[in-house]
Amino acid sequence: MTRASLCGGAALRDAEYCSVGSDNLLGGQRATSHLIRLGRERILFLGDTEAPEADQRHRGYKQALELASREFDEELTVSASFDVHSAEAATGSLIQQGVEFDGVFAASDLIAIGAMRALTRAGRSIPGDVSVVGYDNIAASRLVTPRLTTIDQDANLAGRLLVSKLIDTQGKIPPSDRTETSLLIRESCGG
Repeated sequence: MTRASLCGGAALRDAEYCSVGSDNLLGGQRATSHLIRLGRERILFLGDTEAPEADQRHRGYKQALELASREFDEELTVSASFDVHSAEAATGSLIQQGVEFDGVFAASDLIAIGAMRALTRAGRSIPGDVSVVGYDNIAASRLVTPRLTTIDQDANLAGRLLVSKLIDTQGKIPPSDRTETSLLIRESCGG
């Protein structure tokens, strides 16, 4: 029996299934590098690094910091589930604790939207005070104000690749595959 997975692209070592999805590591690096290019000094990572996709995006975040000769600050990695309310609470807590940050890379658009809600409630301007980047390019990313800068992953292409691999397997487990990601610059970063 062939096992397959269509997800955010978390190909795991020793997995006994085919996974097709986006290059989370590169996507995380792209998002963080964009914030660095904007001059953001203290970039917060929001996401549940226990989830394989978020962990890979976090590794991309750390790589971008390293490439820019920036110190990794553990205080700026904050766990948030893949939902608006968790991210809003986590961001609000950081603001109340007085943790300074001027950029947010969220492991998903829902997390980014939650962060934006907390920032707005605290009187912080987006993107004036804090630039925000999400991941997934869900429909809501275009509907929030300001519109959310995000990493786009082509789920339709990933789905076609997965179906093609399953059709051509002849009972074997096909190799996993990664699709490209792209940065969609919108108003949450001043674009």
